[in-house]
Order: sequence, then structure tokens, then C-alpha cells
Amino acid sequence: MNVGRILEGAFGLIREHIAAVAIWAGIYLAANVAMLLTVQPMMAGMFSSAAAGDPSSMMAAMLPIYGMNLVLMLVGIILYTAAMRAVLRPQAGGLGFLRVGMDELRILLLLLLFIVMGFVLGLGFTLIFGLLTAGAAAGSDSIGLTILVGFFGGLAVFGLFTFLLIRFSLAFPLTLHRRQFVIGEAWTLSKGRFWTLFGSALVVTLIGFMLTMVVGVFAAGSYFADIMAASGDPEAAAGVAERQMAAVGTLGPAMILQTLAGAVIGAVWIALSGGSAATAAKLMLAEEFDDAEAVFG
Repeated sequence: MNVGRILEGAFGLIREHIAAVAIWAGIYLAANVAMLLTVQPMMAGMFSSAAAGDPSSMMAAMLPIYGMNLVLMLVGIILYTAAMRAVLRPQAGGLGFLRVGMDELRILLLLLLFIVMGFVLGLGFTLIFGLLTAGAAAGSDSIGLTILVGFFGGLAVFGLFTFLLIRFSLAFPLTLHRRQFVIGEAWTLSKGRFWTLFGSALVVTLIGFMLTMVVGVFAAGSYFADIMAASGDPEAAAGVAERQMAAVGTLGPAMILQTLAGAVIGAVWIALSGGSAATAAKLMLAEEFDDAEAVFG
């Protein structure tokens, strides 16, 4: 197994199941449009509440946005599971390999478990990191030393989280494949393969980031040029920012094109991320798949 073979499987998913990817893009588009239609009146409510100086009304106006974010997360889980299913169970077929059943429920619960574990670990490491930084500041008069301790401490925490994320990344495709929660096997299978898994995840992340940046620059329009032109003038900068916020909540031609492009990019990213994770699992368990030799050579 190497990075090339994992990416070959991920891009092969798009090539061989382009109709399914198009269906995912359509679903992603529908979810984004629903989000946009929800955000548009909320933005108007937030602006009026801000003008009236009423923080409680601003929070109330944002509640539907939180609800829509939850819906988008559920849609993302269904699509991500479909992408993994297309690799692990290509014979499953159906409309875009989509299902809403126990597979999706297990993936959702597994994600929630990792979120809770990540929060607890993050809180613990934050406390330790804070104590170390405070100790460095109290035990030394050097501001530079305190900054170094803070920087390398933060870097160490980020590295640890990245390591754990990669080592447990196979839990999702394995849970789908086994039809039961799998955590320990994910850790075992990824042993000695960290850099291969990290390399493929990095490539997929960079592709998604670059595509998102292209859409983001298009969506921003003249915002960056306007904000630079308004530098040194707080009132003009505030006006530029307000116009940009208003444009985000307006269903105009630019927003429609951005939403369409975002849906395509979202579907591609789901295919690449879900496909790469499932391909890695399939390569490691090649003997369990009858078509492994035909697919991977």
C-alpha cells in the first residue's frame, strides 16, 4: 500500500461512479440552498438586532442557523458513507449508493464519540499547556522563552491530535465494512502506515483547500481590494464589511454560481476523502474482498 494506490482508488471512485458523484452534488446543492434561504432572513434579523443593540435577539435569530448546520452534518454523514460504500460494497448499487439506516447511524455515533473524546483531550491538553506556559512565564523574566514554550507546546498538541486522527481514521470504513463499531482494529491496522495514510490525507486536504480557495476568491469579488482601499478609515472599512455581509445573504447571480460551484467541490471532496479512506481499508484487507485483485492489481 502506498499513497499513489490510495489516491488511485479515490479518483477511480469519481471516474467509475460519476453519476453517483453528480447525485451527491445535487443533494449537497439542495442542502446549501436550504441553508442559504435560512441564512438570508436571519442575516436581516441579526443586522436589525445589532442596530437595536439587543444581543438576546441576535442569539435568537441565529438558532435556525444552528439547526441547519445540524442538518448539513447529517447530510454530510450520509454522503460520506455512500462514498465509502461505493468502494467497499460496489455491488450494493442503488441511487448514488445512498442509504439511511444502521450504517449511517453507526457512523454518526462514531463521529460523536470522536468529537467528545477530542473535546476531553483538548481540554486536558489545554490545561497542561496553560500550566506550562504560566510556569515558564513565572520562572523566567524572558518573554521570548514564554513565547517559545507556547509555540512549541501548541505545535506538540497539534501534532498529537494529527497523529491520533490519522491512526484512527480507518475506524469509519472499517465500521461500515464490519457492520459494527470498530476502533481497536483501526489502530492496529494503521500501525507502521502512519506516513502513507498521512500523505494521502494531506493530498486530499490540499486539493479540497485549493478548490475552496478558488470559489472563495470568486465569491469575495472586489472585497479584498475594497478593504485594502479603505485601510486607515474605520468607517469605510466597516461599510465594506457590512456590504459584504449583506451580499452573503443575498440570492444573486454571484451567490448562485458560488453555491453551484460549492456543491460540485463538496461532492468531489466527499468522493476523494471517503474514497481514500475506504480504499486504504480495502487495500489492508484485500483478502476479504473478491474483487481486490481486479481493482488494485
